[in-house]
Amino acid sequence: MPIPSKVIRVEIAAHAHATEDVERVKQAILNIIPETLHSKVEFSTYTLEGHYNNPITRIMVRLEGEAAEEFIRGLAEKLDGESKKIIAMMLENRYDAKQGRFYLRFSKQDAFLGELRFYDGDDVIHVMINLRGTPRLEKAIKVLKELGLVS
Repeated sequence: MPIPSKVIRVEIAAHAHATEDVERVKQAILNIIPETLHSKVEFSTYTLEGHYNNPITRIMVRLEGEAAEEFIRGLAEKLDGESKKIIAMMLENRYDAKQGRFYLRFSKQDAFLGELRFYDGDDVIHVMINLRGTPRLEKAIKVLKELGLVS
């Protein structure tokens, strides 16, 4: 019997506002996903309405099981040691132990240019990592260390 993945799924999402090109936002999302997973990527899009009735397109990718773990390992390869230390410091505030979910936010503009930069503004790519079960913070840190995301 195969060992179950430590990660249930990863959801990657971004918004494309009316002034943005949806294809460029999709490319920004693809830029943070390892090329080995590009053939597994299926974009889901939803049209939302902004505060001033402006259309907003929500673009989402869901990776599950082994693909989710491969995404995390690929993300870890793109991050330097300093970034991994930042993730370790952010864990307490960005981990929901009730849901077993860890949240990251990357600059959408930088991702389009092929770079990863943490960002807390509005123009972001959201990454939600859903760990198997609902592990305590210490266990979540251990899993993320094993996957290379935290140093």
